[in-house]
Amino acid sequence: MKKRPIATIVNFCSNESRFINATLTQALQFSRQVIVPTCDHFFDGTEENRALLEQVYAAFPTCLFIEYPFFPDKIPRKLWKKIDPAHFWHSLSRLVGYSHLNEDIETVLFIDADEVPDGKRFSNWLDCSDYMQHTALKLANYWYFREPSNQAEHLEDTIVLAQRRALDHEILLNQNERDAIYNLLPGPKRRHVTDCEGLPMFHHYSWVRTQEEMLKKVRSWGHKFDRDWVTLVNEEFSAPFRGTDFVHGYTYKSVKPSFDIHLGPPSFEPKGSPQFKRLANEEVLKLIKAERRWNFLDFKRLFQR
Repeated sequence: MKKRPIATIVNFCSNESRFINATLTQALQFSRQVIVPTCDHFFDGTEENRALLEQVYAAFPTCLFIEYPFFPDKIPRKLWKKIDPAHFWHSLSRLVGYSHLNEDIETVLFIDADEVPDGKRFSNWLDCSDYMQHTALKLANYWYFREPSNQAEHLEDTIVLAQRRALDHEILLNQNERDAIYNLLPGPKRRHVTDCEGLPMFHHYSWVRTQEEMLKKVRSWGHKFDRDWVTLVNEEFSAPFRGTDFVHGYTYKSVKPSFDIHLGPPSFEPKGSPQFKRLANEEVLKLIKAERRWNFLDFKRLFQR
């Protein structure tokens, strides 16, 4: 397939390991560059699974993995007034990825490791769409719960595709994460974008997990204080799937899984020397404090059609 000047930035931690093979394999079909930022700790402060991370790095030598430190005590306090710590690290991951784009990249796709693209369908859409005429697009996705065969009858649009010329530090390091990228950029913009046949091109497996993995997710993610997630997860797994989820209350239909997202220990085979970069504390602080310096050419590129 043709690889356009598109970079895919994939937020990743080892609790998403069962999805990463499908996500990166599909993204490599259409992306000229794939960047995978990850933190050396989970966002609740517990240490990452070092052995599993290194297995993933070696399994995808054509992707760039960038590991950054978790050091909340070093983050400038004034920043917490602008962005809640619960959302800061997710946004920082995308900023880290953005800061390592190759010079020839024009468009950036922001996905999480559990949002698997249909590489062929997305590549075909790139051929027939006018995506370059939009500053930002929110792309429709299917949503799944507990098993990859449980597909919600409601579609979401969490994935964002944006033109690089319009992005900057302030937009990426934002309380509202990817919604901010879409909401703060100027038009033209469009939501709920499907392919040329009217079908979603992404599959969101966020809640397709074992009970243990789901508990790890709700204890370490940015929304952990929103609800009593631990009780909800334990209640969910006290019985077979009831046909609705406790997150949104969607109803479901049974489908044939589009990818091999099996609920078992993931395994990875090394395929070469990994592209890996570990950022020091000072590098991250410098990145956080960076400011966009606009000039005439910046504005000209921003509003080009």
